[in-house]
Amino acid sequence: MELQTFRPPSFTGNVLSLMKHHVCKWRSHNQSGMDLTFLRDRRFGKHPTCGRKYLTKSNEGSVSCSLNEGNNQDFKLSDARVIYSVAPAMGHNQESHPESHFRVPAIVTTLEEMELTSKFRGSEIIELQNYKPASVDDVANVHERAYVSGLEKAMDRASQQGIVVIEGSGPTYATATTFQESLVAAGAGISLVDSVVSTSKSSLDPPMGFALIRPPGHHAIPKGPMGFCVFGNVAIAARYAQRVHGLKRVFIIDFDVHHGNGTNDAFYDDPDIFFLSTHQDGSYPGTGKIHEVGHGDGEGTTLNLPLPGGSGDIAMRTVFDEVIVPCAQRFKPDIILVSAGKYQTTCERAVWRPLCVLLGRRIQPQVSFIFSCRFISSFSWRTQCGIRV
Repeated sequence: MELQTFRPPSFTGNVLSLMKHHVCKWRSHNQSGMDLTFLRDRRFGKHPTCGRKYLTKSNEGSVSCSLNEGNNQDFKLSDARVIYSVAPAMGHNQESHPESHFRVPAIVTTLEEMELTSKFRGSEIIELQNYKPASVDDVANVHERAYVSGLEKAMDRASQQGIVVIEGSGPTYATATTFQESLVAAGAGISLVDSVVSTSKSSLDPPMGFALIRPPGHHAIPKGPMGFCVFGNVAIAARYAQRVHGLKRVFIIDFDVHHGNGTNDAFYDDPDIFFLSTHQDGSYPGTGKIHEVGHGDGEGTTLNLPLPGGSGDIAMRTVFDEVIVPCAQRFKPDIILVSAGKYQTTCERAVWRPLCVLLGRRIQPQVSFIFSCRFISSFSWRTQCGIRV
């Protein structure tokens, strides 16, 4: 089934004309030259399979994630093309809720069926093991501490009632494990930042980080949860990259059906974090208008690109080449973070599409966001930024 709609050139041109008008409000940055050549896909050989089983343990309030492998070979991170982490949050579950706890396992199963996991690709794909959950301080660098402590206290009530509603839109719920599993999800992103930054110091072509995590995060605003989201995972990773690794200039791109309003709000007045969102115009939560470009010192470092429903590959590729890449080249980021939509139809598949194409697996061109694979591999090259998660 074809899931995309191709608009006539006049439509794309009109959208881009409006976008470029607002991009002109940009702050003063030097623009580097643009090379519009895409990197070629890399293809790799297969490796022998080995048994695997995910374990998520909870001991006295702490959670660790590990991977049992039949092959215990110690791979070097510097050998990898992709480093990934998995945090399925199986205890954060409400029956029949659209943000299903089966989402991450379903994606992992699909990757295994396509032979795109460690057991098939050996050192070229490495899963992080035993990474640490984020600390309360890590989360409090983005969210108000009163919200973080309040959610932790709500776990006692969730233990008694099973499920509690913590925010009305959706609604957003919590179970007895939500707080700790949300720390694990944020920790997965932080650990990828650590790993990719570490390898970038010794490699001219460091691996890409890839986090398969839930609960989701881009709707969570600084003062609380929203739209199924608990903690802003990518926002927490951005602040961590700045604070711990000294990576001052962070470029975040968010593609999803919905606007990443939480990430938008967290950095709306920050000149050192550029937030760019592509989303369907008029979708939940109704924010992300094209005139919303930041505030105060942060004016010009927020760019919202609302696209009409049905916008297909032509629109997305054109936006990528003519808007997103020039913006990033002018911003000159130290690290690139991608907040990838996991919604149904096109966006659900977009989560693992970049990994599939990067590693040379062909998939049918039935959905849009094929540009995302090129974003991962060529965007960092075209912006002279080697660190991408």
